[in-house]
Amino acid sequence: MVRFHPRSPMKNNEFKYVYIFYAKTTSWILGPLVLALVLGKYVFPSLFSGLILVSFGITCFGIYKEVKDYRKTLTTPKDGQE
Repeated sequence: MVRFHPRSPMKNNEFKYVYIFYAKTTSWILGPLVLALVLGKYVFPSLFSGLILVSFGITCFGIYKEVKDYRKTLTTPKDGQE
């Protein structure tokens, strides 16, 4: 089981998971928000508040999904380690 201790130094390959997690969660935040802003401004101005609400729901779902997947990478045995 791979465990991260707050005071232990991380290796470069362990930072890879952190950077990927950060990029994925940031894209789940910015993607739906930018799409809702563009659609609300140019296509459906009367539905702007609803689009923002839907994008917030999509963001919450995406972040939950990424946290769940990231937790699996932290607790899954790697290369025969147990």
